[in-house]
Amino acid sequence: LLYKLVPGCDIPGLPTCEDVANDMQSLSFRLTYGWLGVLFSGVIGNILLFYGFGTASECMNKRIRDSAFRSLIRQEVAFFDSHAVGVITSQLQDDAAMLHAFSGEPLRAVVVSISSLLVGLVISFVFMWPFAIVMLLVLPFLAFGAKAKAKMFYTGDDEVTAADDENSPAGIVVESLLNIRTVASLTIEETRSKEFSEALRKEDPTPLKSRVVRGLMAGLGQFTQFSGMALLFWWGGWLLSHYPGVWSFRDFLISMFALMISISGMATGSQSATDKDDAKRAARRIFHLIDRQSAIDPLSEEGMKGV
Repeated sequence: LLYKLVPGCDIPGLPTCEDVANDMQSLSFRLTYGWLGVLFSGVIGNILLFYGFGTASECMNKRIRDSAFRSLIRQEVAFFDSHAVGVITSQLQDDAAMLHAFSGEPLRAVVVSISSLLVGLVISFVFMWPFAIVMLLVLPFLAFGAKAKAKMFYTGDDEVTAADDENSPAGIVVESLLNIRTVASLTIEETRSKEFSEALRKEDPTPLKSRVVRGLMAGLGQFTQFSGMALLFWWGGWLLSHYPGVWSFRDFLISMFALMISISGMATGSQSATDKDDAKRAARRIFHLIDRQSAIDPLSEEGMKGV
């Protein structure tokens, strides 16, 4: 039905129905070929991207795991008296996975973000450069709005020490459940319950205030984003109404969506990025274990040897 001729639609001086149908058919074929090209280029690009950074991060992760395990088995027996084996191995597994994710994700996110932003900027400036300039000025406010909304759900993790972790609500619950027989035999259930309540109050002493602040930040983020979008639509309409022969509505749509899609590409590339502070703490723990000198090294070639 798309290419079927409509009887009686030919008007003198205008393209015939057959010409219109042929143009639509050729345009649909060109669009199909273009989307297929975008599809294949995206698949090949992602394969190369993930293969390159994945190989590098896997090699680095293997070296870190081997070095940490080699250092762990060289520690003296007294070291394991003050450090539980289960805690050390679990922490080592989590820290190695954290470093593995952090060593590959940031570089991959930077490559994806920069390439997406450059392509969007070039297309936007080519089709409607005044609109692109204003959109670049509005982008920081849009980013602030997105960050303010995200702050409502994620406040970030402060640096947590071992003592803080043990005295946290989750640490108290885990310790009580792991030693439930001891807790029951000593009849300290009420004491552990009070400690849990105090830890909750210490973690968030003013819950009402923090919730109000988060709600205000989320509302401010929504207001900033919608105000920025309203300004962009007004500026695009003003340009189209005052310079109708210079830019068209098609140019406005291409310029706007090119930058918006490029920004969404930046968000997609960085959405799974590992938290930097968590990765720093993981690296600090792993390299502390690797650099620790054992008081009694069973693999050392130094010292007295039996004859």
